Amino acid sequence: MSIFFPKLPKPRQWDYRPIYYDEEKERRKERLHQLQEEREATEKKQSEPAQEGQQHNLHRGSFREAAERNQSTRVKQNKQANIRVFIILFMLLLLLWWLLS
Repeated sequence: MSIFFPKLPKPRQWDYRPIYYDEEKERRKERLHQLQEEREATEKKQSEPAQEGQQHNLHRGSFREAAERNQSTRVKQNKQANIRVFIILFMLLLLLWWLLS
């Protein structure tokens, strides 16, 4: 059976144990992390009242909702573009008729 299914070597595991542990460094990291969280919380609280008038909520489907809200504007623009095309076509036909007659 080993001819058809040879044994594959298993990957060697890496088992690293740190030699030196600095307790004060760990405390500094933890304190820094706490200070960053506090700063982010205060910045968030300060920025919330400034954005009350704005509604920029990005969530799943927000682009689709905005597109649906703007659909009436798009329809109006398409109608205006079609009218312009017909007016230009009509003017070109009149010019052609005038030149050929």
